[in-house]
Amino acid sequence: MAVSLKTKVSFGLGGIALTLPDMVFTQWIFMRYVPNEKDALLSASLFGIIFMIARVCGAVAEPLIGHWSDSCRTRWGRRIPFVRFGLLPLVIFFFLMWHPPVMAPLWLRAVYAYLVIQIYLLFYPGVLTPYLSLLTELGEESMDRVRLMTAQGVFVMLGSVVFALVGVVKENYGWTIMSLLVGFLTFSSLLPIAITGKERNVPKEDEQNVSFIQSAIWVLKSRSFLHLVFGTSFYFLAFTCIVMSLPFWVKVYLGKGEAFVTYLMLPLLLITMCLFAFVGPAVERFGKYRVFSLTLLLASLGLFFLSAVGLYPIGSSFVHLLIVVMWMGIPVAGLAVLPFAILTDVIDEDEKKTGTRRDAIFFAIQGTIQKIFIGISGGIFSVLAYWGSGSNEVTEQGLRWVAIAGGLSAFVGFLIFLGYPLRDIDVKQK
Repeated sequence: MAVSLKTKVSFGLGGIALTLPDMVFTQWIFMRYVPNEKDALLSASLFGIIFMIARVCGAVAEPLIGHWSDSCRTRWGRRIPFVRFGLLPLVIFFFLMWHPPVMAPLWLRAVYAYLVIQIYLLFYPGVLTPYLSLLTELGEESMDRVRLMTAQGVFVMLGSVVFALVGVVKENYGWTIMSLLVGFLTFSSLLPIAITGKERNVPKEDEQNVSFIQSAIWVLKSRSFLHLVFGTSFYFLAFTCIVMSLPFWVKVYLGKGEAFVTYLMLPLLLITMCLFAFVGPAVERFGKYRVFSLTLLLASLGLFFLSAVGLYPIGSSFVHLLIVVMWMGIPVAGLAVLPFAILTDVIDEDEKKTGTRRDAIFFAIQGTIQKIFIGISGGIFSVLAYWGSGSNEVTEQGLRWVAIAGGLSAFVGFLIFLGYPLRDIDVKQK
């Protein structure tokens, strides 16, 4: 039986929650806690450590949450309870992140920042990992799942458009309205599936008798998986560097307000959306291996170009920055489409070797490793962006160092992915 329009829309809406709160968190949280020397609530180094530890702990918890959801049996199912009962705390702690006790002693501000951010980063996978796992519960056939992911993709891009407008909202209405808006959209986007979602009953006898530890060991022994996950993780580290630094390029280098970030983000998103249509034909002609290798290389070049903004002989600094951001729309389109598609090839290979199909553990461990790298990017940013200031002021030199570090990271990811062994799989399938 085909998936109903109601199910496609209710599942697809969750794409907003999948994208919006975490992108806002990644891009704006340093601006909230360490905007400059005068208004800094914590030192850049201390907040960088808090960010990195919270990210890493949240990443480590993700596979355990996935395994917990796989093993859970309730009258509502094994995924819906996590979404239904975790959604409100997720939104509450997202709001609290942006409202630290400004007048409190330093130690209390630090404890508050860590606890609130850490709890948010536990509820985020606690809600979104089971939500994503609903894909196989709601869509039994392959084409059903394609339709569900297509619906989700539409709302992911809508969430990205809202994300691009956050700078305008923050500058005109402040942190409170911004966090209320993002929290409301996050809550509203997951509420329909939390209320109406119905899962298939999975009999206990259908469960695989493979322990969590054994399953994880098999995943980490897969050469194909390791080349893919570390290639993409170095990419994520690089891309997070540009997302974190963009508000500071606008404010510190161009001397503009936060609303100006929107004018740079919208072209990136528009180019990404336009290029979605070309990724499939490119893969069909050249294969996933070649297209994704090029994606990583273009990301590396874009970040190296960013490090020299304002130094080129033609055009203004704003034009340079705009061109770099538009350039990054090309690899972002590849990143949005290809990694999961390549991972399914890895899972198919693993199934042939082990005789078991273990999609969830592959997705969970990939997410864990990628989030650890995202956490590391926060530490790198907190050191390099403030380089040479001797204080909590982001410097132009520091922003250039961040871009260079991001470019090197993406290039390392490119080199790692070159060793991916399933490069001819598309040719064989043809």
